[in-house]
Amino acid sequence: MAEEKRYVDVNIFVYWLANHPKFGETACKWIKNIESSPRGQYITSSLSLYETLVIIAGLTGKNLKDKTFTEEVIKAITQIKGLIIEPLKPEDFTTALDLMNDYRLDYEDSIHLAVAIRVGAQEMVSNDKDFESTPIKRTV
Repeated sequence: MAEEKRYVDVNIFVYWLANHPKFGETACKWIKNIESSPRGQYITSSLSLYETLVIIAGLTGKNLKDKTFTEEVIKAITQIKGLIIEPLKPEDFTTALDLMNDYRLDYEDSIHLAVAIRVGAQEMVSNDKDFESTPIKRTV
């Protein structure tokens, strides 16, 4: 039987890389789960890479012009064994517009949800309670 697909929200990567005092330990456990899982069970979108860069830069005072910083963040995520990074497709942006209204999400969360639905994810790994109102089960 095939494993359930899980979409990994950006906050997991941010809490893991920033060693968040409240959520860092849980995020680290998720990263370990991803690393030991069969490839394809955990998926995120390319949007997560960019959002993580922007958020971590803001938290650390770093700049996206800093190639070393940017490379470290990108490598940390792209080298997680078992994680698939799904590219965004044009229809994700238009689907997200409908999802905003259907589930009262902001546009960024709607894009993540659109990708999760498109790839057939059954779970959303996220601390974001806004995903509780969606058709994909949220797992913390």
